[in-house]
Amino acid sequence: MWCERPRSDEVSQFNCSMKGTNMSTNKTSIIKEVNFYYSKLDKPVSPFGTEIYDIQLRFPKHRIKEMSAFGKVREVEDGNYAINITRKAKNAKGQKTPVRVVDAEKNPIKDLIGNGSEGNVIVYQYDWNVSGRSGTKTILIAVQVTNLIKYVPETEVDFDILEPVAEDNESVSADF
Repeated sequence: MWCERPRSDEVSQFNCSMKGTNMSTNKTSIIKEVNFYYSKLDKPVSPFGTEIYDIQLRFPKHRIKEMSAFGKVREVEDGNYAINITRKAKNAKGQKTPVRVVDAEKNPIKDLIGNGSEGNVIVYQYDWNVSGRSGTKTILIAVQVTNLIKYVPETEVDFDILEPVAEDNESVSADF
């Protein structure tokens, strides 16, 4: 397998090919300088039945054209734009496929990534064609966090204990 050298602009692309195959449309890219939101990289989630890792990438309006090559761009509540990048938690053989998460110096990060963290992501793209339908699939490979905002779950939020209230000296029914 061989890959071309990356460019130095915001999205570095490695165009790869394997001897004897036509993989010229497959490529690995680095998407630089994005904000991370709703990161689910520590353990897989399964919103549609298949376990996946997921992260939302947010960016300003001037990057819409660039980012539309990686997914469906939508406007989010803070005025920025976003795409989600995912990766299946297991491959076809049933083996776990975790996402590599590192800091600016490429050291592994164990902390949870909080909303607003900044960094870069590596993605792999390939074209697909099944039953007359076709498209490009983007898969999350690795995340580099350059400015970590640690996610700290709110353990303080909980329901109040409610006492049953009896009206006019009537007893509260035990059928609750």
